[in-house]
Amino acid sequence: MSLDVQLQNGVVLGFPTPMVRQPVREADKINHALKTAILKRARANAGVQRHNVGAWRSEDDFFSWPLPEAETLKRAINRAVAQLTQLSMGVQGKSIRGEMNALGWANVCRSGGYVRPHTHRLSNWSGVYVVSGEAETKDHPDSGVLELLDPRPGVDLLNTPGNPYGGSFKVPPVPGTLAVHPSWLVQFVNPYFGKGELVTVGFTVFVKSVTVMDRKPAEAAE
Repeated sequence: MSLDVQLQNGVVLGFPTPMVRQPVREADKINHALKTAILKRARANAGVQRHNVGAWRSEDDFFSWPLPEAETLKRAINRAVAQLTQLSMGVQGKSIRGEMNALGWANVCRSGGYVRPHTHRLSNWSGVYVVSGEAETKDHPDSGVLELLDPRPGVDLLNTPGNPYGGSFKVPPVPGTLAVHPSWLVQFVNPYFGKGELVTVGFTVFVKSVTVMDRKPAEAAE
């Protein structure tokens, strides 16, 4: 099925890209432990080189770390992925149960560290959770900001009033923020110049199967 979103007076969003950008309600309970564990791992492990430049990244095993807070974060990700899957299937009024594979990794950006433009193959949804960081800096307004690029070719050939096309969807590094988006979107993280470290958890999700239930959606798909 194709996505369309009905607004009013016959106006429809014909090619919407569903995304989540929201605070995680358990953030105050999990962020300190997550930051402590990630920085400890970064001190003890050289990490891996993927799209990170001047930044540390763990192996893709974050969700197997013996850390209760990692499991709490995974449940929050499950809830967001359930929202997006209900929308993509056109079943927002019903519960769903599914099977998915999730990979997660920890990131630590210090001054000047960034992530190059990239996509994530072999997954439906990707995202990031901000554990710690400085959301605004005076001289670098996009410091540590995740940007997702408009994928439509040709949309910026001619200016449209309001310039709604051809830009980027931004996620500032506000601790406790969870962002989830289609994995095929080109994404990157601007160089970080805030105080301390920008600590995040990145992840990808492949939805293997989904069953639609004939009842109202549960609060969480766990």
